Amino acid sequence: MDPTIRRMTNRYSAITAVTSFVTQPVPGADELIVIPLHYRFAVLLTRQRGVPLRTAPWWQVSKIIWGGAAVRLFANFTLGLVPVAGLFSNAITAVALTELLGRYLDEALSSPAPPPAVSMQTLSDAVQDSLRSWRLERLWPGIRHARRGAGHEVTPP
Repeated sequence: MDPTIRRMTNRYSAITAVTSFVTQPVPGADELIVIPLHYRFAVLLTRQRGVPLRTAPWWQVSKIIWGGAAVRLFANFTLGLVPVAGLFSNAITAVALTELLGRYLDEALSSPAPPPAVSMQTLSDAVQDSLRSWRLERLWPGIRHARRGAGHEVTPP
C-alpha cells in the first residue's frame, strides 16, 4: 500500500474509531455517522489513486460499507450490553472495517483485473479477527504472569 494511502487509511480509521467510541451508548447512531465517513474515505481514496469515480467498484464498496454496518450493529447489540466492552468493540470494529475498505479499494484500483466479490463472510471474518486479537492482547499479560508463577516459560503467539 502506498504511504499516502496508508496515512489516509490510518486517519479515517482513527476518525471512525473515535466516532464509534463516543456514539456507542446510542444504538445505531454510530452507523449513521460512520457510513458517510466510509463513503467519503472511498471517494478520496479513489481520487488519490487517480481513478475516475465512475470506474470504482461501487457495488462491492457498498457491500463492505452497508454489510459492515449490519455486522457492527449486530456486534453492538451483543457486546454493547457489557458497558466497557461495548465501547471498545465498537471502536475496534469501525477500525477493522475501515482497514478492510482501504485494502480492498487499494487492491481493486491498482489491478486491471475485475475486483473480487465481497461476501458477508469476508466482513464477519474481518470483524471477528479484530475482536479476537483485541481480546488476546488484553488477556495475554495475565496469562503470561500466571504461567510464570507456575514455573513455565511462556512465549507470545
